Parts: sequence; structure tokens; C-alpha cells
Amino acid sequence: MSFETEIINIMEKDRNGSTADFNHINKLIKEFDLSYRNICVRTLAVPKVLSEKQYDEIGGFITKLYSIFDKVIEKYFSDADYRKLFGFAPKLEELILSSHRRNGYIPMARIDFFLDEEKGAITMCEINTDGTSAMNEDRLLGEFLEHNSAFQTFAKDKPYRRFELFDSWAVEFLTVYQAFLDEKDKASVQQEKNLPRVAIVDFLDVGYVTEFEQFMKTFIRHGMETEICDIRDLIYNGKVLTTKSGMVIDAIYRRAVTSDIMKHYDEVTPFLNAVRDGAVCLIGDFVTQIVHNKRLFFILYHQATKDILSAEEYCFIEKHFPATFSLTSENISLNNVNENREQWIIKPCDSYGAKGFYAGKNCSLEDWQKALNDHLKEDYVLQKFNQPYKTPNIDYSLAEPIVRDYSNLTGIFCYNGKPYGAYSRMADGDIISTQYDEKTIATVIV
Repeated sequence: MSFETEIINIMEKDRNGSTADFNHINKLIKEFDLSYRNICVRTLAVPKVLSEKQYDEIGGFITKLYSIFDKVIEKYFSDADYRKLFGFAPKLEELILSSHRRNGYIPMARIDFFLDEEKGAITMCEINTDGTSAMNEDRLLGEFLEHNSAFQTFAKDKPYRRFELFDSWAVEFLTVYQAFLDEKDKASVQQEKNLPRVAIVDFLDVGYVTEFEQFMKTFIRHGMETEICDIRDLIYNGKVLTTKSGMVIDAIYRRAVTSDIMKHYDEVTPFLNAVRDGAVCLIGDFVTQIVHNKRLFFILYHQATKDILSAEEYCFIEKHFPATFSLTSENISLNNVNENREQWIIKPCDSYGAKGFYAGKNCSLEDWQKALNDHLKEDYVLQKFNQPYKTPNIDYSLAEPIVRDYSNLTGIFCYNGKPYGAYSRMADGDIISTQYDEKTIATVIV
């Protein structure tokens, strides 16, 4: 019997109590303003329960993935022809090439994939580096499990653990900052503790401010003076970068995604100049864009990438990455994507929040052809659709709640290449995204 079925059996013995618990948790979600861009998080009654063995296997997958990332990034820096495959605009390429390795190329990421829990098979979905989010959702939904009496009954004889994603990031953040000091041979402002003054930056009209506030509290608790700032409001005098309030910035936790920065390039000149001059430690440097951009998925299959990977690493790519192509007229013809549209999706190379995503199986032939034609001259990829693994769950907010199967998407929060937590989303249909019917559930390890 699966963990989910065991919990559901407990719930169904006291449906009234389980419904009351579910309604209370949804009330807490609203009270704690667990929302992003005015869309409140939706959830289901049963959390995601993974075994320690499953989580360890995922950790091994992450280690191999980061090893490949390092090789791709090194190749990007050393080979001008390889850089052309990514098609980055000259201004963005300049920012990437001015990046520094420090403690690692990718200090923070959320790796999203489809996990077949029976076979242990993993199929990649996307790699989020710029603006990696949802740590606060995981934190609060995990805390709300104490109000889920059926889960607590299940957990009486199954010790479980949740994830801690805030203090752990503060520790890893300081590791990167110390590497910056060592590289620059700089003395810290606070000599005894090497603690930086930190700005958490984004375009605050689109940023996840409630989550930033939780990180700010954590950084302050770790001794770092911290402010949340709109990236457009920073001030640079050629020597030091400061906030509007006058705080000198030693390190930046970048939550502003690269595509937004490039869109507002002329509005963030002080920030960019300070980063170029090495006047501030940027944690999420622009090098992260190499793996954040969805072009990576088809570049991994390119001969130039195959040449730098071992046979085992290339087999890893073939095993875990879906077939992906640049969206061009040639590739549309090559893959018969109109006749077999249910097997394909298209999405922009550099976006977030499921903007511009189209699934052939959810489109009429006319709408699908229009989507393809509308985006041919834009930066889009064509990718094989992956059928998500399904597990049972229940939504007690429905007029007639029934146990049914939901599609799963798993995300792993990685700090400096190490997995620190899991993020679980589900959907009634096969497409798991905010523009459809995505639900977020707590994740625990037993």
C-alpha cells in the first residue's frame, strides 16, 4: 500500500474531520498571504511522502547533473563558437562573461522534473536559477501539517522530517561571500565575523515580497544587516553600491530574473556597473543564465556538448532530458508536430510563471497551428511531452470530494549544488502549471 493510500484510508474514516482540517488549512493559507502575483496557493489534502531511499537517489541525480552543468559552463567561457549556440544578445553575453566562479557557478536553483515513483525514473522539466522561489510555500505548508489529523495519525509510527530552506541558505550564502572575499583578497566590513550587508533585489512590482521578508528575517538573525530593494533604486558612486536608505551593500541576493533585467537594462545601470567593477558580491551571478535558459535542453544533445562529456554523462542526458528542438519551420516539418500535437509542447526559452506555454494535447488543431506560427520567429523551444506520474489525492473543497489520481511534478531546491528540500505540485490534468489547475502540497521524507 502506498503512503498516499494509507493516509487517504485514515481520512475517509472521518470525512467530516478531514474536511474541517482541510478547510482550516486553506484558511491559514489565506491568512498567511501564501500567494504570488495575487494568485493564492491551492492545495490538496494529502502531502507528498517520499522515502529516504527515494530522496537519496534524487541526490545522486543532482550530483551528476551539476557535474554536467560545470562542463557546459566551462565550454561556454572557453569556446566562442559554442557560445553562439545559446544565441544570447551581446549585452547579456558580456554580463555572463564578466561573471565569477567563486564557490560555484550556480549557488541557488530549483530543478523541476517528473519522477516515476515506481520505477525511480526522472525526466527533466526545467531548471530555475534566476528568481528561484517557493521556499516560503514549502515552509508554511509543512507547518500546516500539524493541523492535518489524518497525517499525524499516519506519522505516529513513521518518523518523518520536513525541509529547512532559510537558515540553510543563509549559511550557504555566507560560504559564497567568503569565497568572494578570498578571491578579491578583501577585508570584510565586519572584520571579526566576515558578515556582509545584504540587499535582496528584484523588481518589487513583480517580486515575491512576502518570501523576501522571510529571507530578510533569517539573514538578520544570522547577523547580516539586510534590506529588500527594488533593483532600479540602487545607487553607485563608482566605489560603493548603496540602497536608497544609505546602507552600503557588500552582497546581493539576486531574485530579479535575467530576462526582466535585460528588459529594463537602462534602468539598472548602477547595479550593473557595481557588479562589473566587482564592488559588490553578486550571488546569483549572470553565469546562471546558461542553465536557466531552456535552449540548454537541445544544446545538451549537440555534438559540441557530446564532445566534452563522458559516454556515461551523455547516456545520462539521453535518459533524463526530453527531445528538444529550437522552434523553427524546419523542425516543425521534421517532427510532424501538427499531426501528433498531443506529443509536443512549446515554451519560451527564457520566461517564468508558465507564461507562453502551449501543450498540443490541450489545443485544437487550429489553435496549435496558430501558436506555432506566432512564435516561429521568437525564442521558443519545441519539446516532447512527458506523461506525468500520477498518485491518488483528494480535494475536500469540492461539492463531491472523491479520491482521484493527480499528475505530479517534483522540484529540488539546491544550494551550492546540494539538495536541501523538495517542492511538490500536482494537477487534475496532465499539464502542471499555474495557468491551468496547479496545486501545491507539503513534502515530507519518511
